[in-house]
Amino acid sequence: MTKENVENPEVRNFEVEQILSGHPIHKRHEFSFTVDGDEFKGHFHEGEITWMHPNPKQILGEEKEAKIENKIRELLGQSGISGWINDIEMKQVFEDRPHERRQVILKVQGQEFKGFVHEGEIHWFHPHPKQKLKDEHVEAIETEIYEKEADTF
Repeated sequence: MTKENVENPEVRNFEVEQILSGHPIHKRHEFSFTVDGDEFKGHFHEGEITWMHPNPKQILGEEKEAKIENKIRELLGQSGISGWINDIEMKQVFEDRPHERRQVILKVQGQEFKGFVHEGEIHWFHPHPKQKLKDEHVEAIETEIYEKEADTF
């Protein structure tokens, strides 16, 4: 194994599929991949990765597990599944007024973003996520917001 592979383990053969899609509360994504010939599987649900046996930490160590989780979140984002939203909050603001709308506050990779959802559109405050994130990640985040809005309101 090269020094680069030790520091940045290469995730290969990444596959993801949605499971339990008929159950909105329980729906999640199952993924699998290999690193250095070892196969790993896990579930992704509400921003959290749950490892099936074996856990990468058991074979590769805690530091590599963290790097692998970051890579998995990136690959999930490229697949249209948001892996980086932490602490998403949506609430009704300006109630009983003509400009009533929902406010969304979320953290992505440690950066806080705020905006309003009004008439099916998200209007971001500064900074706009597109200034900090790749377009496909912004699309995945906005899809997740629309799904949460549909489930909540």
